[in-house]
Amino acid sequence: MSLRSNSFKFIYFLFIFFIINKNSYSSSDFEYFNYIKNLKSFTTNFTQNIYKADGEILSKSSGRLTYKKKSKYILEYENPNKIKFISDSQFITTYDEDLEQVIIQSYDGKFKKNIIDIMTNQKLIKKKFDLKTYVINSENHIKFIPLDSNIENNIFLLVINDNNIKEITFMNDFDQSVIMSFSNFKKNIRILDSSFKIDIPENFDVIVDK
Repeated sequence: MSLRSNSFKFIYFLFIFFIINKNSYSSSDFEYFNYIKNLKSFTTNFTQNIYKADGEILSKSSGRLTYKKKSKYILEYENPNKIKFISDSQFITTYDEDLEQVIIQSYDGKFKKNIIDIMTNQKLIKKKFDLKTYVINSENHIKFIPLDSNIENNIFLLVINDNNIKEITFMNDFDQSVIMSFSNFKKNIRILDSSFKIDIPENFDVIVDK
């Protein structure tokens, strides 16, 4: 789920397409930091498409995402494989139902590049990115431009429609383009901290990597 240092040509192409669209224009009316400051929690369904460098689709998946400030989230894939990534802000647990395996890792700096933190962590965003906002067909498109010139083409894109996050586009650990489209987005709802705890079946292998 992290951004990588290689050039993100496919996403860059998508962005160029966006900005030349006749219905797009630069905007300073939408303030993303105000948006995430007021975003206490959210739940959403998602579909995820992964693309090769030439734009050919590689795989499709779907699932559900639950988030609560700060750095608490459950990223749950339901199709084609059942796997969860659960963070309680101290540890991140990978729960693989098909492999009957759980991996528990400390939530330290190496996880600060995950997509959830890039979306919601203002301190991280200001340290790593310059933000540009464009309005395209009445939607806010936020372009996260890396401040590191060595990865300046490694762009993260986020779309907000009617005050709800609609779509994110990024590069995964295998240098593949990923587009996640959200539906049934519900924000600032009550989510218990206990939701981010997990019961591990006795027959599962448990790997602890702190």
